[in-house]
Amino acid sequence: MLLAQIESNQIAIIIIIAAILWLALILAALYHISRNNSIGFSVKVLWFIIILLAPFLGSIIYLIWGKNKKF
Repeated sequence: MLLAQIESNQIAIIIIIAAILWLALILAALYHISRNNSIGFSVKVLWFIIILLAPFLGSIIYLIWGKNKKF
């Protein structure tokens, strides 16, 4: 029983750390979009919608591909 409890605690810690990193990724993308002056308002709104509908994938796509593009 003690072994199962330790494992479940470790799994919970891993899940919490992953959730914090996931939230940080989303917030970093949203912050960068809001501060990026090289893109127009309509493109910013579009990126916000993409990130809110598909948070993980949308954030990664924006940070890898979208943040350096000129729209």
